[in-house]
Amino acid sequence: MKASLVIPTYNSKDLVIPCLLSLNHQRLEAPDEFEVVLVDDGSTDGTGEAVDALALTYPVRRLYLPRTEESCRSAARNAGIRAAEGELVVFVDGDQIIDPLFVQEHIRCHRTRPDLVAIGFRDYLAPGPVDLPLLGRSFTPEAFPPVTAVDERADVMDALSQNLGNLATGWHFLYGCNVSVRSEHLLAVGGFDEDIKRWSFEDVELGYRLHRRGLTLVHNPFSRVYHQSHPESDAERYADWRENFAYLTAKHPELDVRLQWILDSYFAPEREDRSSWFDAYLRFEFACRAVAGRLPLGRSYEVLVVDENNLDGAALEIGRSGAVQDLIVVDTTDDRDLPVTVQTLRTGRELLYFKNPGPELLKQAAKSFGCGALLDRTAGS
Repeated sequence: MKASLVIPTYNSKDLVIPCLLSLNHQRLEAPDEFEVVLVDDGSTDGTGEAVDALALTYPVRRLYLPRTEESCRSAARNAGIRAAEGELVVFVDGDQIIDPLFVQEHIRCHRTRPDLVAIGFRDYLAPGPVDLPLLGRSFTPEAFPPVTAVDERADVMDALSQNLGNLATGWHFLYGCNVSVRSEHLLAVGGFDEDIKRWSFEDVELGYRLHRRGLTLVHNPFSRVYHQSHPESDAERYADWRENFAYLTAKHPELDVRLQWILDSYFAPEREDRSSWFDAYLRFEFACRAVAGRLPLGRSYEVLVVDENNLDGAALEIGRSGAVQDLIVVDTTDDRDLPVTVQTLRTGRELLYFKNPGPELLKQAAKSFGCGALLDRTAGS
C-alpha cells in the first residue's frame, strides 16, 4: 500500500523542518511506501528554500499556493488530497514530530479494511529547541524537548474505554494532526469544507461527514506524534471557535452537532467557572448518549480477559459474547491488531475495551461502571 502524507504549513519553517527530518526514520514493511505532499500555503519566511535544502530519504513534493483571501487549512489540505498518489491519505500537521512506526501503523489499519478512519493521538512537548543534526541522524527523545502532557482525548478514552466505536461522539475525535482515510472516501465527500477558514472544526466537520457516510472510526494507539510547543492565543482561538460553531450548526442542525456547545465551558477564556476539557467533553458525550437512550447506568457487564492463551479466537468470542450482553474486554497481550478489530465490532450492546490497563485504571473502570467482577477477573493478570 502507498500512503500519501498531506502536511500543510504556513510561515512555520522552524516547526516543519523537524517534522520532515523525523520522517527520515520511518520503518515500513516491503513493499509498502509513502510520499509527502507538503502544501506551502503562501509562506514568506523562507520555508521553500529551507525544505529544498534538507537531505530527506523519501519522496516529497512541495506545492506552493499563493496567499489569497480564500487561503485556509481546508483549502491547503484539499490541494494535498488532489495531488496525492497513494490510495491512503494520512494527515499530519506541520508542527508535529513523527514516530518511526507512524506510517506503517496507519497502513496496517487499512490494509484489509477499506471503510475505516484511523485516528492517532499526540503528546505535547515542552518549549525548547530541537537538535536538528541529531534528529537527522536518529529518532531519539534526546533530540527534542520532553513530553509534558498526553493527548486530552486519551483521558476520555481511559475513563470510558479504549473503544472509539463505543463513543457516541467518536467523530469529534478526528483531528487533522494524526488521521488517515482512503482517498476514495475523501473525494466522495468533497474533502474539507473550505468555507471554514478560521481555527477549529474544519477537521471535526469532516469527521462528522465521514461518520454519516458509514465509515468506522477507530483509534490506533501505536501511531504517535509529538506536538512542538509554540505560542497560541486563547482569546483568538475562542473567537474562531464561536464563529465556526455557528457555521457548523447551520450546516448540520442535528442535535448531536449542536450539543458541542457544551464544550464552550472549556474554550471560553473569561468564564469564572471554566471547565477542564475532560469534564466538558464527558458532559458532551453523556448528553449524546442520553439522547440515544444508552446511558451506562444500572447495566450488568460480563468481563472477558484476553491473554496469549485465548488470543487466536478472541475476536470471535468478543463478537459472540458482546451480542448477548454488555461486555468489558481486558486485553493483556502485546497484539497490535485486536485493538482495531474490537473497535470495528458492532454488537448492539455496550462494548468496553481496555488494553493493558494498570491497577488504578481498573479500579476507576470498576467504580465507573459498577462492575466489581472486573477487579476479580483481572486480579491474577
